[in-house]
Amino acid sequence: MEPNHTPPQSDFETKLATRKAALPKVIRDAIDSADIAARLRGMAEKHRLHVDVWELLENEVRLTLLGFEDAANLAKNIEKELGVPAADAESLALDINESVFEPIREELERGLGSPQAKEVEVTELETLRTQAIAAERASGSTPPPPLLTAKATRAPLSSAYVASQPSHERKAVDGDPYREPPV
Repeated sequence: MEPNHTPPQSDFETKLATRKAALPKVIRDAIDSADIAARLRGMAEKHRLHVDVWELLENEVRLTLLGFEDAANLAKNIEKELGVPAADAESLALDINESVFEPIREELERGLGSPQAKEVEVTELETLRTQAIAAERASGSTPPPPLLTAKATRAPLSSAYVASQPSHERKAVDGDPYREPPV
């Protein structure tokens, strides 16, 4: 058995992982369901942030989500850590609230059974997909692949082809798919 070659976590990552592990399962699930990285990537493109700055933004959001930083100070922290103007930091904070924190709040409300919880919006396609998967599971097996109805046919052999003759020795190359006529 090969030894595990995962790189050691930084102190920062270790603290975040420890804090996240200490959270109740419903909160961890809500954070995991939000796809934070993808949402922040979209925000970085919208606000035209450089990759290094985007990583700092992601760290600030993670620190806020895990309770290391107060959410009320998010705009100030973004301004300070990312080095962006106050107006840009405020705009980023509003976008983060709308696209990251709100979905997590909604997931938490659903997970905790809150009466104010919004139902998950499910598209018609997702409903059909879920029904198809349920029907497949209920049948107990995956349906077999469809039967072949047509037979594969070979292309006719070239008249220039001679079984015992190497292709580089042939004078006539028309019809030989591996050779081009000399120029």
